[in-house]
Amino acid sequence: MFGIDISKKVFIITILIFAILTATFAFTYNMQLSNFLGLEQSDTLKNVDRVRNVILTEQNYLDNMVQDWACWDDTYRFIDDRNQGYINVNLQNQTLAGLKVNLMLFLNDTGSVVYVKSIDIETGQEKPVPEELLIMVENGAFSSKSENDSISGYILLNENPMFISCHPILTTTYEGPVKGTLIFGRYFDSALLNDFKETTCSSISMYRVDRGMPSDFEAELQNFSRSPEKTIVTPLDEKRIAGYFELMDISGQPALIMRADFPRDLYLNGARTLNYMYFFLILTGLMTGIGVKVALDSLFVSRLTEVDNFVTKVRAEKDLSKRLPLTGDDELYRLSKEINGMLNEIDIAEQELKAQEREKKVILDSLNELAVFVSPEFRIIWANKAALAYMKMSLEKAKGMYVKTGQGTGGSLFEYTQLEKIFATGNKESGEFTLEDGNFWFFQAIPVTDDDKKIIGILETFRDITESKAIERLLQEKQIAEVANRTKSEFLANMSHELRTPLNSIIGFSDILHQQVFGELNEKQLRYTDNISKSGRHLLNLINGILDLSKVEAGKMELIYKEFELANKLNMAKNFLSPIADQKNIKIEIDVDKNLTTIRADESRFIQIMYNLVDNAIKFSNKNGLITIEAKKKGDMAEIIVSDNGIGIKVEDQNKLFKPFSQVDPFSSKKFQGTGLGLSLVKQIVNLHGGYVWFRSAPDEGSTFAFAIPINDNKKDRKNTMSDKKEQND
Repeated sequence: MFGIDISKKVFIITILIFAILTATFAFTYNMQLSNFLGLEQSDTLKNVDRVRNVILTEQNYLDNMVQDWACWDDTYRFIDDRNQGYINVNLQNQTLAGLKVNLMLFLNDTGSVVYVKSIDIETGQEKPVPEELLIMVENGAFSSKSENDSISGYILLNENPMFISCHPILTTTYEGPVKGTLIFGRYFDSALLNDFKETTCSSISMYRVDRGMPSDFEAELQNFSRSPEKTIVTPLDEKRIAGYFELMDISGQPALIMRADFPRDLYLNGARTLNYMYFFLILTGLMTGIGVKVALDSLFVSRLTEVDNFVTKVRAEKDLSKRLPLTGDDELYRLSKEINGMLNEIDIAEQELKAQEREKKVILDSLNELAVFVSPEFRIIWANKAALAYMKMSLEKAKGMYVKTGQGTGGSLFEYTQLEKIFATGNKESGEFTLEDGNFWFFQAIPVTDDDKKIIGILETFRDITESKAIERLLQEKQIAEVANRTKSEFLANMSHELRTPLNSIIGFSDILHQQVFGELNEKQLRYTDNISKSGRHLLNLINGILDLSKVEAGKMELIYKEFELANKLNMAKNFLSPIADQKNIKIEIDVDKNLTTIRADESRFIQIMYNLVDNAIKFSNKNGLITIEAKKKGDMAEIIVSDNGIGIKVEDQNKLFKPFSQVDPFSSKKFQGTGLGLSLVKQIVNLHGGYVWFRSAPDEGSTFAFAIPINDNKKDRKNTMSDKKEQND
């Protein structure tokens, strides 16, 4: 009777402890759950802002792009002359596709259409301009009236919504007057929406306000009318939460309603954690009650019964971590000690087995290769994490699936492994294969046997080798290109040597004859020897130019940097060419900025640049002309400008400049001697210095050619990087 009373007391104590813990948890549970809801709201707002920023980034890209094109002298002139050259160079389909622009529309200052082009970005093909867009243009919806009158926003077309960005057409220096308006448009279609989904790894939905929308979008549209430009977050269901925001049209009114929804992982994990705490609390209360009851019962219950009950309990529960707590120094104590020792050894052995199993699983799961263990019935027994990710399913779902027909199991991979043959022969198989998507795979299938050499399954591994195949192919192509490049360079070097030797002899002997060292010559003979010398020197210059150009293209031209006085080298170039200028009574003036004394560059190449530019200026100047050489500091760059008042260059001929072997005057009517390599070499050498070239010219008004290079370059041996520098055409 006494024992029964104690048992009741233990039970009552256990219930009281459990009740107190339950009440405490109920209070903290609701408080923590509220905190998780707040954290979920904040996290969702951050994720929605991330989606919104991606969309705004695309809009800003279009705004910046239309500004760059609108504030450009070529565009400014195009509105007036509508020259076909501008269209051929800048308004090709591939140009719009490369800029990711569906529409380019040029308006003049009266709002009339000067030029319009609409393409499909995906195919690069032209497509009709939407009629409703042209109506809006006629109504003046996009026309810019002032220099700061920019318009951007969405318009709702029948085909798809379109983001429109408009900017007044100004000069490159952002000066007016305004010539018109340049309009860029980008469809907000399913392809762009999918790009946003991939970029943000989010589920995004979009609906137009002028068409039917789901009920949740209709409700949030009403909320936006009360709180415009605000992100609204609301749960969709128990597992997903969504954030809504609106995109405005060009008049500032809602055009599109966007929704980004996300899994409620934070809230669900928090609730799950609280549930685990609740379970742990119940378990703690129960264990506390059992502990108290056992402690009290040990004072009155036979030690032998305790041993018997303990052994029975261990056997029933198979919990080898339990130990028998006995005291004393008798046979029962020693028996209990032996029982504990036996349980300890069994537990250690079991833990070692579990550790080995975990190690094997961790090793296989850490592999990038797909690993699948298949039974003789062609059913999946086990798969590592990489294989499960490829099959897009959990291990529980994958177990037991038939690999030949199981949907979603990557059955196409197993088609190449010939499982029947491996089970029949017991031989290991490996090889490579290509899937329909073009990816390359390497597989290996190893039969697994038991102690009786019976095949109990096949361990298959698959490795995606698409990238390594691509690298191999690129390496092969690189080797072929390098061999071709070396062959070309060797050929040019050999040919230049073979041609230079006889040319030097021809030039030398013709000069000796012209100087009448071996006797007097008549007037015709002097004229012929002079022509031979000039032609030989012209051909030698052509060979030297070709050799220099080939060195640049092969990346083998090295620059030897040293510091030198700028004014000295400019005067040297002037002195070299003064005899030629004097023949046409041309005056050469030099003006050097007093703050620009020395620069660090390749001295000989700098002289070569100046020689070519000044020689061209003399060649295309009229008699009694003037050539000015100006050097000034422009930031950390030295800008050298060579100007003349000669014949100038026609607009249609300006695209020939800086191209090898290309000259302004055609060969059939050639008036000016030259190889057509001078300006090309100038551009290449300036680019090697990390600089850029520009020019401007007008017929009968003269030309200006200029280049800019760093004043102090720390690289002593900069090699040809062939980097594209910006060419300014003012």
